[in-house]
Amino acid sequence: MKKASHLVGLWLVFFLAGCPAPLVFFGAGTAAGIVGYKYYEGALEVVYEAPYMETWDATLKALERMNLRVEEKEHDLTKGKIVAKRADNKTVNIKISYQSSKETKVVIRVGVLGDEEASMAIKEEIRKALFEA
Repeated sequence: MKKASHLVGLWLVFFLAGCPAPLVFFGAGTAAGIVGYKYYEGALEVVYEAPYMETWDATLKALERMNLRVEEKEHDLTKGKIVAKRADNKTVNIKISYQSSKETKVVIRVGVLGDEEASMAIKEEIRKALFEA
C-alpha cells in the first residue's frame, strides 16, 4: 500500500509540474562536464562543469573548429558575449556567465528564431574543447 501511494504521489508531481518547454537535466557525470541543459524559446542554455575563463576559451576554440566567423567578442570578470556568423550567414549569439568557481552557464542562439540542432552541435563542440587532453 505504501508503495502504491508513492507511485501516485510521483505521478502527481510529474502531472502537475507540466512545462511548456522541453527540459533535459542530467546529474553530474552523465555527459562529461555538462551539469545540465535546456532548450527553451529558441535558445539552448547549458551549464558546464568548468571555470568561466576556460569555458570562454573553449567556446572560441569550438567556433573556430566549426568554421564560424567571430564578429564580436567581449567579456569581463563574470559575463561575456560572442557574436559569430555561419557560412549560411545565420548569426550565432553566445552569452557566457560565471555561476561558481566550477560552473559556467552558456546560452546559445542560432538565427533569430533559434535552431536546436545547430545549438546542440555547438554545445557538444564546446564540451569537447573543454575536456580534451
